[in-house]
Amino acid sequence: MRSLPRIGITPDVNDLAAPETEYVVRRNYADAVTNAGGLPFILPYGEQVDEYLEAVDGLLVTGGVFDINPVLYRQTARKQYVMKPARTDFERALIKGALSRSMPILGICNGMQLLAVCLGGELVQDIPTEVDGALEHKPEQSASLPHHEIEIRSDSLHFATLDGDIHRVNSVHHQSVLPNEAYQTLALSPDGVVEAIEAKNHSFAVGVQWHPEYGVADIDKIIFAGFIAKALDYSERKK
Repeated sequence: MRSLPRIGITPDVNDLAAPETEYVVRRNYADAVTNAGGLPFILPYGEQVDEYLEAVDGLLVTGGVFDINPVLYRQTARKQYVMKPARTDFERALIKGALSRSMPILGICNGMQLLAVCLGGELVQDIPTEVDGALEHKPEQSASLPHHEIEIRSDSLHFATLDGDIHRVNSVHHQSVLPNEAYQTLALSPDGVVEAIEAKNHSFAVGVQWHPEYGVADIDKIIFAGFIAKALDYSERKK
């Protein structure tokens, strides 16, 4: 019997004062991993990054209601941002370690943005003020509802999608990824905002700007199935 691939999931942390501070992660991240055939593990922050990466077969970097320090992508902040440096530093170390191991990585929303930054990319700091004719990418409605379309714009190395495929997805973000030579753009929204990327020189390092853990679109299952399949391959190679 084949063992389930172990997936490390990065949590957020609330702002309660110690010792009441809590790690928090939405259940649907873990459920999406489980439903796709993986075994989810939540990774508390710390310096034991190598030990974590030795123990898991794939890395899921989750989203969050905060922004990455623009210094990390060679820009100056153009407004005041809510940042979580402890979380960002921890996730950067995990991403870089996973890249060096050719471990499968799936970055979601803020996780996609940080993956792009770790690969050398930059970000649009504020879509409403920097993208002409931008859609509303952070609507009032629940993330459990589809909000706008995305179009697949290039053939993926890992997913069974076709150039020109249209999917209707949810959306919860105000920043986005700029194109870069280190990764290819897999999908765009109608206003030209990058909605999915895939590293060019890595076995599986994929970012999606929407939240596939909600299972709103058909492509969401494709994403998690592909991620878990690569994690299983990685697990078998480790043995």
